[in-house]
Amino acid sequence: MEYSCAILFLSGKGDETGSSLFFQDVLFDPAALWLSEALRHSGVERFFVVCDPGDQPAAAACFPQDTVFVSSGDPGVSSRMAEFLSQNPGPVTVVTAPVLLAPQGCHFDLPGKGTPTGVCSLRGSALAAALKDGKPFDQALSALGDPKPFQGRLLPLLPDLAYRCSTLEPLARALSVERLLAAGVRVVDADHTYVGPAVTVGEGSTLLPGVILRGRTSVGKNALLGPNTMIRDCSLGDEVQVNSSQLNESVVEDGVIIGPFAYIRPHCHLHKKAKIGDFVELKNSVVGQGTKINHLTYVGDSDVGAGVNFGCGTVTVNYDGEKKFRTVIGDHAFIGCNTNLVAPVTVGEGAYTAAGSTITEDVPPESLAIARDRQTNKKNWVKKRRKK
Repeated sequence: MEYSCAILFLSGKGDETGSSLFFQDVLFDPAALWLSEALRHSGVERFFVVCDPGDQPAAAACFPQDTVFVSSGDPGVSSRMAEFLSQNPGPVTVVTAPVLLAPQGCHFDLPGKGTPTGVCSLRGSALAAALKDGKPFDQALSALGDPKPFQGRLLPLLPDLAYRCSTLEPLARALSVERLLAAGVRVVDADHTYVGPAVTVGEGSTLLPGVILRGRTSVGKNALLGPNTMIRDCSLGDEVQVNSSQLNESVVEDGVIIGPFAYIRPHCHLHKKAKIGDFVELKNSVVGQGTKINHLTYVGDSDVGAGVNFGCGTVTVNYDGEKKFRTVIGDHAFIGCNTNLVAPVTVGEGAYTAAGSTITEDVPPESLAIARDRQTNKKNWVKKRRKK
């Protein structure tokens, strides 16, 4: 079976900082990632990348795991490229200049900046034959005559910041929105929706104004995101709702409702139909199925079971100034308002904590923990104080 492949030359210093233009951000992601994803959506399945040795870690984050990386200046580039092409003799796209690609099928007009060059299409078998005997790539490409131009629109990458902000980034935003619309996603306000090149969103989902989806985020079907929501490197299931909140490096299963004004920090896992309400912060925690953390609560370094209810103002006290400790809460526990859970501590299944308690010892299952002083009323205290 023939696979479409791509050969990319990402070397070269692009601006006064010495950074290659391919590794400067367009919106929130490197231009190389936009390039990689555009080629993938055009049908490219295998990549051969030539870049400076110092850029290889950044390049590796932008391309699939099976990408072949070769250092620029390596005398064996031609032979390794010929070996790669012998395994991929079908259509090959060659990129030799810093450009942003609008794949075939994107129909909007690009702003004028001249006619970019540096991208062409040819047969891998033909290029492999031209590279025989270690012939340099430039000579091999010239020997093939005029290759077929890339079937899509091109826009050059330039070091000018104003150009990037006024031209490249609006283009990138429009490319992503058009891709989502084609996938059956509803985008309410295209001018105020920002979606990275590697982000996927399922059919039937709706993005409200102010949504920012970054990194390797994936969203399932029939989700409702926004308004004013930023999600980075997260996996969201079907029918998830996120309102005016921020999520980072976490997993959110089907039917979870988040927000408004929730903050999900890295390494959280929210199981099905959990509810995370307003002014709730989670960090490095597991939240069980159907658990409700409705408002004004901090849950950090915790393992929370299913069906747990958190009262307003609960805090897991996980840090003593030197070390972090975990809190464990069993299924169907009930945490009263203004409870402090001083880790390490365990609240058993079905247990209750009384409002206003500071829990420093484990609570057995099906028990009520009360950790507060008894109330004392001093009659006429205010009246006597006023006389003084």
